[in-house]
Amino acid sequence: MTSIARNILGVVLAGGRSRRFGTSKILTEVGGSPLAGWAIASLKEAGLSVGVISSEDGLESALGVPVRPDLEPDKGPLGGLLTALAWAREKKKIGVFLLGCDMPFVTAGLIEVLLSNINGSTAVVPVGRIGPEPLCSFYHLSCRQTVRELLDSQDRSMHGLLKIIKTKEVLVANEWGIKERDHLFFNVNTREEAAEAEDILTRGERQKIEG
Repeated sequence: MTSIARNILGVVLAGGRSRRFGTSKILTEVGGSPLAGWAIASLKEAGLSVGVISSEDGLESALGVPVRPDLEPDKGPLGGLLTALAWAREKKKIGVFLLGCDMPFVTAGLIEVLLSNINGSTAVVPVGRIGPEPLCSFYHLSCRQTVRELLDSQDRSMHGLLKIIKTKEVLVANEWGIKERDHLFFNVNTREEAAEAEDILTRGERQKIEG
């Protein structure tokens, strides 16, 4: 475990309503593991202590990590980030690595690359083929007040936050020798996408980070 990892809380964001999926997808088995289990495993492999943000019952025993609900329900990912930052502050960490529960192909190697790029930045965000990925990113405690202010405003978007804090973007496909396949930032939002992820994982094609 690196000194950076010791000072950061890994948080799996699992507070969404899963409207497109139809039911909660957090514990849906994909590739032999609960969907959220892939994110938890990657954060742990990167050396981070891990927690999950969700209001769903029974997750602590099912996933084996601490779980707590949003401080302010129904505020979307930005509300989840506020809860994560408060949690990190309690644990005397410098910030959080936020990872969506529905991103099974993000690996420890990618997380480690992003954490190595902090260097005074308030946020470190990977940029893939479709743009920045704010739900696979580092956020320093210093952005907590800005998050609080945005939650009280008209703009509660994560992308809006990234525009007004000191953000370091890491171009995944072009920097650090990372070879990005199409599924690195794949999101499981529907049952069809769960089946697609299952197929990829069964074939053993989970992305490896090289460099």
